[in-house]
Amino acid sequence: MDLDRSSLAIYRSIFPDDRKFPYTRDRTGQIMRHRSSLDGCLFFDYVLREIARIEDVDRLYPPKNVVALRTLVTVIMEKEELDKLKRDSFIYYLKKDFDHAHPDNDDAGSYAQKALVQPNFCSLMDGLWALDNFRFEEAIMRLAEPAVTPINPHKILSALIRHAGPTLGPRLATTFVQATQTKLNTDDSIRDYFTALSATSIESAFLYQRTVPESLQHELFTSLIDHCLTVRKEANSLKLIGLPFTPREQQMFEDHIRHSNLPAAQDTLIIKHLHQGQLDDALAAAKSARYQNEPELGGLNWANLARGLSLGIGPRVTNEETV
Repeated sequence: MDLDRSSLAIYRSIFPDDRKFPYTRDRTGQIMRHRSSLDGCLFFDYVLREIARIEDVDRLYPPKNVVALRTLVTVIMEKEELDKLKRDSFIYYLKKDFDHAHPDNDDAGSYAQKALVQPNFCSLMDGLWALDNFRFEEAIMRLAEPAVTPINPHKILSALIRHAGPTLGPRLATTFVQATQTKLNTDDSIRDYFTALSATSIESAFLYQRTVPESLQHELFTSLIDHCLTVRKEANSLKLIGLPFTPREQQMFEDHIRHSNLPAAQDTLIIKHLHQGQLDDALAAAKSARYQNEPELGGLNWANLARGLSLGIGPRVTNEETV
């Protein structure tokens, strides 16, 4: 694109010093890797496509040299679909790239003040820039501000679950959804949020699965069972058996457990029966063939416990019959 004098003057008013050009080979490589990790689309790509209607975003950003940066700025500033606030917000994002390369500067803040970019738009672009740079805690701090309306919350949720780490990701994801009151209306976003809840609170995940569309309830309920039997299973399996199942959930639980190959599945079913006072069912399960040759742990196994349980039930039945 040939830049006329007017376009060059606009560019120079925004970026007067080419020596600060931040898109080194290493920085460009990092941006490209993050784009690939985010399913081929940065959050900056998304807003340029969906709001500015710029189609060839991945060709324009990150700019390879000063001429390419001038082209990108000109495309943004001359887009008729954009009002001044949106144009300046996108320039603010680019200014943050400059500040990242030159930490002692605050070109983004100075530009926002000069261009009168509203604070909530600055916070939104701060959040999107932080997401694109995998600075997830910083991103959620900005995006969870009351005055900010997050863009593409489903993509944000997915990024947190997949890239923020097994501990931090679920915590940030639940914080984001709850703070922004995001409505999850796709199956994938419901699954992502349920995954985050399962990692942070078994009880909250259990209650949430009751609120989702019926077509997803069985899938989420059984995945919660499997999660409890594989992740911190000593603690989570006890939480699982303490949940207040409805008759339908109880049936789903028993059906899933009986067909499960997970080592802790049958143990959990027996303990659940004991927890509910269903001694005959617990005894029947403990006497099943799969437990008869089980090695002892601390002098006990289910076969031994079954014999003790049988002795305990026996006198009780006899006493009841003599009353």
